[in-house]
Amino acid sequence: MPPTASSPVLLTKRGLARQQKLLEVAERAFLQNGYAATSVNEIVRQAGGSLGTLYRQFGNKLGLFEAVFKKKSQEIFAPFDDDALWSDDMAKSLYTFGHTLQHIALSADGVAIYRLVVSENNLDQGEIQKIFYRHGPQTAIRVLARYLEKQMKAQRIELLNAELAAQQFLEMIKGPFVLRALFGESLAEQELETALNQAIMLFLKGCEKTV
Repeated sequence: MPPTASSPVLLTKRGLARQQKLLEVAERAFLQNGYAATSVNEIVRQAGGSLGTLYRQFGNKLGLFEAVFKKKSQEIFAPFDDDALWSDDMAKSLYTFGHTLQHIALSADGVAIYRLVVSENNLDQGEIQKIFYRHGPQTAIRVLARYLEKQMKAQRIELLNAELAAQQFLEMIKGPFVLRALFGESLAEQELETALNQAIMLFLKGCEKTV
């Protein structure tokens, strides 16, 4: 079931610090134990505070999971809201974005969250998958699609659909490695670099503006 709706909680400076601690402890617990095996009582014990405070701030365990994932997503994607990270040098912009996303998705934490989303079986799994897609892949697609749309308007590239193109680019840079990472295989940095550079080459060649 979805998180229980609750009124916004106004927090003091101390309350914000306690909330941050709860999120840090919860993130570590979800990544190490998975969703089903994570205990909100244990999170409260480690972070301090009370179970009542946790429920008042996050609604329930699923609400806590979404808050953790939303916070992580904001940390990852916030820098890309800065126009200074994007330029008309598309190869450079795609490299910067792609390198970041590639290493997040294929990191130990990235693989752990992906495993939690695709392999667990619990009553909240459907909602967990929606949360993951909304704050993870969907956010990455939206950020890249916005940049591609800007390049289309400037008539630098030609695409049928910027959002679909963003999805296709992201699959090129991480798709060949996800299963290998899930199965515990170590990935060489040079493999990732080659995949990224080749994806940029193929992508730009495929969408270059024709006269």
